[in-house]
Amino acid sequence: MKLKSIIQCGAIAAVAFLATACADTDAQYTIPEVAAPTVLSTYPAANGEVGTPGEITMTVKYDKRIFFASSDYSKLQFTGGTIDRAIVYGMDSVLTIHATGLQRGVPCQLTIPAGVVTGPNSQPAPETTLAFTVRDLPPVASSPVVATSAKAVSLYNFLRENYRTNIISGMMASVAWNNDESENVFKWTGKYPAINGYDYIHLQASVRGANWINYGDITPVKTWFDNGGIINMGWHWMAPKYEIGESGGDDPVVGDAETIWEGQLNLGVDWGVSDQIAAEKFANAKEGTVLTFYYGINSDAAYWQAKLMDSSWNALTSYKDVDNGWGCIELQAGTNNYSFKLNADDAAKLKEGGMVISGYGITYTMITLTNASSAKQNAPRKAKRWEDLDPNNDFSYSAGAFDLKAAVTEGTWQNQFVKDDLARLVPYLKLVRDAGIPVLWRPLHEAAGGWFWWGSDAESFKKLWIMMFDYFKQEGLDNIIWVWTSEGDDLDWYPGAEYVDIIGRDLYGNSAASCIEEYQKLQENYAGKIITLSECGYSQYTNSVVAPISEQWNGGATWSWFMPWYGTNGDNENMHAGKDWWIDAMNCPNVITRDKVKY
Repeated sequence: MKLKSIIQCGAIAAVAFLATACADTDAQYTIPEVAAPTVLSTYPAANGEVGTPGEITMTVKYDKRIFFASSDYSKLQFTGGTIDRAIVYGMDSVLTIHATGLQRGVPCQLTIPAGVVTGPNSQPAPETTLAFTVRDLPPVASSPVVATSAKAVSLYNFLRENYRTNIISGMMASVAWNNDESENVFKWTGKYPAINGYDYIHLQASVRGANWINYGDITPVKTWFDNGGIINMGWHWMAPKYEIGESGGDDPVVGDAETIWEGQLNLGVDWGVSDQIAAEKFANAKEGTVLTFYYGINSDAAYWQAKLMDSSWNALTSYKDVDNGWGCIELQAGTNNYSFKLNADDAAKLKEGGMVISGYGITYTMITLTNASSAKQNAPRKAKRWEDLDPNNDFSYSAGAFDLKAAVTEGTWQNQFVKDDLARLVPYLKLVRDAGIPVLWRPLHEAAGGWFWWGSDAESFKKLWIMMFDYFKQEGLDNIIWVWTSEGDDLDWYPGAEYVDIIGRDLYGNSAASCIEEYQKLQENYAGKIITLSECGYSQYTNSVVAPISEQWNGGATWSWFMPWYGTNGDNENMHAGKDWWIDAMNCPNVITRDKVKY
């Protein structure tokens, strides 16, 4: 769906810096009657198949918020089993229905009579019928794909034996290589999470001997393991922004990009999120400066927009010839950056007041400025030696910062960097292996989301995954259980069953119904694999925390484990998982805490 057909001027005005764009105090508005809810999608799909006889959680998603009295579950008609509960979680558009007694090969049919579900203005939804059959899902693989160490096999068996029966608690450590976040959970609940998650994000600093991070000191990891905990490890892989070669050089090269903003800013699909770039960031801006925006596209329609942060809130005029009349650029699928040159007027105003960025259906990851004189702008880039790069400024994991396709092509400097960086990481992983510690290894996560440099195309991503897998196997890392992170509908990104032990899903701000739906899709798509909630937490897009574990579990999302992202300095406000969330989780009878880990 194109944005122009669904976002009108009045909707855009909801964003502060757009507030004056469409003001019309004489306009009259008529609010139309709200139509009855209609069904958008169902799980299972109509006339489809589902796995595992016994019980099922069905979901019916409508096109607007719905109302349903949980006590009316008896009005729902179901053949092939028995409905024991139905609910709409909070203010949602999804009816979630749980049924038991399903048998393999027996046809099932759900009927929701007209009027049992209603819309915001009490309009009755029409009758809905859903038919499907039940088949057996294959059992979870009996052994890991490559791990052979006794402890790794034992850990895998522990996960397999508890899968769909219990859910293992986990907590992501802050990236400074410690157990502080899990200690905070213990203060809140009197129990430790079973899993602690670590990240090699600062590899470039550690391997250079930084005094603030040393992955060669595995004390936090060993302490956690010796106390009965499980180790999860990931890698926000920082790749160079500049070419690596032999010529070196102390000064920035003419034409090198200056990063003025970097992060993860999800703009959602309602124009309700924006960010400000301070004036001082544009100190080097001038006529001809190239402004480049890097992003990931996460909607059928994607738009970029920037406004001057002065009293006018006007759009930049430097790209006026290509915008669509209201200051926006439509971004094409398959792209991850957009550039244009600043004119003198915009450059001066940005240096005076800065800029506000907004958009629709994208996530910003980086913004750069590039200055190059007309005589030198086409000059070849000067290569830098790896040892001359600044680990704090010259590397990035963001989309567009590093060429993935070149990284998996023999003979390129990018390919050589990848090989060298894997060789830099392996000694750290061997320290963990030699200590007898098995690892849930979750690299190259969320690839299909396009947030990171390893997410630009599916075929190159799979080559990179297999390159890492084969190299680690060659190096004798027999303690690693491989976790691949799905983004939902991304089967073409899957490296293959022979390279993956566990399927993860990262969910932020999702409702219980959404979590249940995501779990069930993964269970169907990756039959024979353990499914886990590999990251979860707060979303600024929905302004909410992921649904409580009790609601997810009771609704049928029987993840292997859950692991909120770090950030426990407080109680509940805008936290990935605050005190109340953790108390709910630890009080669930099916949740495994560290003291209950036995393998």
